[in-house]
Amino acid sequence: MQNTLTLVMTVALASSLVACTQGKNVNLTSSARQTPQALMVSVAKQAQACWFKGNDPALRPYKLASEVNSFSGKPRILIVPRNNPAGLPKLVAQAERQSGRTSFTTFGPLLDTKDGPRLKANLNAWARGSSAC
Repeated sequence: MQNTLTLVMTVALASSLVACTQGKNVNLTSSARQTPQALMVSVAKQAQACWFKGNDPALRPYKLASEVNSFSGKPRILIVPRNNPAGLPKLVAQAERQSGRTSFTTFGPLLDTKDGPRLKANLNAWARGSSAC
């Protein structure tokens, strides 16, 4: 009985972690000349200015964590809980080089909220070079 309960709890935990990291994926191909790092620096600056310094009510419980100098080749920004910055990110935006082009992807449970479409639209616009909030 104990082993069965442990197995069920392990499967449930693994499933919830997968659900947290999958979210809705949106792939956007930007200019082949722009590096993933340059793209993510630009997106991070806009997110900071528009969402956090702009006091977006949907993002008050969160903070921006930037990982643009990633050794994995996938620079990214994370939206993490303000009271638990080491916890699982609620939104991830990342870029990587694929077939000579920079690919931009977003995922995470924040994209499944009522604010998700707006957040995704903002990120995609900033990845295309927009500076509008």
